Amino acid sequence: MLRFAALVIAMIATVGARIAHADPDDLIAKPLVLVPGHVDAFATLETDISSGLHGEPLSLAPDVWVGVLPELTVGVIHSDLSVDRIGAGASFCIETQRIICPNAYHGTGLDALYSIATGSFSAAVRARALIREFHPYFEPAATLGALLRWHRGRWSITGDPFVQIGLDNNRYGNYSAIWVPVVFAMQPIEHVAIELHTGWNGDFYEIYDGWYTPAALGVRGAITPHFEVGVLAGWLSIFGPQNDEKLRVLMFDVGWHE
Repeated sequence: MLRFAALVIAMIATVGARIAHADPDDLIAKPLVLVPGHVDAFATLETDISSGLHGEPLSLAPDVWVGVLPELTVGVIHSDLSVDRIGAGASFCIETQRIICPNAYHGTGLDALYSIATGSFSAAVRARALIREFHPYFEPAATLGALLRWHRGRWSITGDPFVQIGLDNNRYGNYSAIWVPVVFAMQPIEHVAIELHTGWNGDFYEIYDGWYTPAALGVRGAITPHFEVGVLAGWLSIFGPQNDEKLRVLMFDVGWHE
């Protein structure tokens, strides 16, 4: 665990070694919804590193959002991060794993955000329609919640609380749940942000004994006005009745904006 934490800190220190003036609005205060016609596209590589830097599963997950109206953005999502999970094995499984990523393609979703507040505190109503698995059991789900962000200067706090309702095959793991993810971000220098991802998650059927808290540290950098990259490393469950510090994940993503 200590070696894993040292690896994350070393990555942050390497990226943060640049010396520059920071514009605090570079990354931490981006609008929650897109201008009509604009696009955000991300490709995320997810891998389990519980047994080292090369683990199973290894997956590639694309996400694309498009501005439709001044207040409305819609997207097609695949990654674990798009549903606030610190996990590996979403979408296209390059290296399969029997439990987490058993099939080459196993999940997708639609995402919709409607802006209701902008400024230093911004908010958007958020709804998702998910297919968590296609095979061997079809597992559809729906979520309803809100994306919230407060920022001041070089700091921001983002929350994405939602209720997830499993619509079929609940007995096979498609449980209804509540998710309260939180991201604390700080922009020390221009075009670079450091993030702490955590929160509180729990399935309704075992809300008292089955809740858990994930934790991950990440660095995000804007390479150009159109491209950004990020790395995130952490634990699926570091605290709570279901905690397991051995379950560790590493994520890389590349984003394009237009």
